[in-house]
Amino acid sequence: MSTPLSIIILTYNEADVLAPTMQAAATVANELMVVDSFSEDNTVSIAKEHGATRIEKRAFKNWADQRNWAMEQSLHPWVLFIDADEVLDKQLISSLHQWKSEKHIDEENYWGLRRIHFFMDHAMRFSGLQSDVVVRLFHRTRRYSDCEVHEKINVPKPHPLPGKLHHYTYKNWEQWKKKQRAYARRSAIDHQAKTGTIGVFHTAVKPAFRFFKHFVLRLGFLDGRAGFWYSISMAQSVYWRYVELKKLRLS
Repeated sequence: MSTPLSIIILTYNEADVLAPTMQAAATVANELMVVDSFSEDNTVSIAKEHGATRIEKRAFKNWADQRNWAMEQSLHPWVLFIDADEVLDKQLISSLHQWKSEKHIDEENYWGLRRIHFFMDHAMRFSGLQSDVVVRLFHRTRRYSDCEVHEKINVPKPHPLPGKLHHYTYKNWEQWKKKQRAYARRSAIDHQAKTGTIGVFHTAVKPAFRFFKHFVLRLGFLDGRAGFWYSISMAQSVYWRYVELKKLRLS
């Protein structure tokens, strides 16, 4: 017996990246549900044009909350989350068809997807991104941890399904900085309770170590120019987190 699959994509103003994501997902999904946070561009019409079987609209609180709500709406018990800027490659599509051809009854099971990140038009092979496996396929009774950013299912990292999930998160440097700054504001909320007095350690030492970690320890220099600027941006994100946390405490 086969197992039907609901694929869920969260969106907000994703018109410039959504079409290839939808096209790949539509080849696998029994239900292709888009949960849109009231986009102001053509996101919804593109989703409809490229295979969405269902579109829900809901105000956005954070990613964990939106994902948990979306699972409750899914038609099928097994769900796969794909971000709007991620594209299943052919091997991963084949793996998912193989997964669907089998009967899955143990609700505790889950599967990971191996991500390949594209940054400055470069497929990142190092820089701390070489071992990125995300848990995205599981039973809808699971829940994401309650946090503002970097939401996850709290389970050990699994061996990924064969194939890759291509992640096209970078458009240009200004867009990337804006995105990282927005993440920093949310990350500040997550770090509020566990951070003491903010000092030089937080605004200088930690960002410097983050650069060293990505560029040297995680071999970012082997990604060349892209590795350098990615490592710089990771250091900036740490610095911005504590800048935003200072603002939060003063507000």
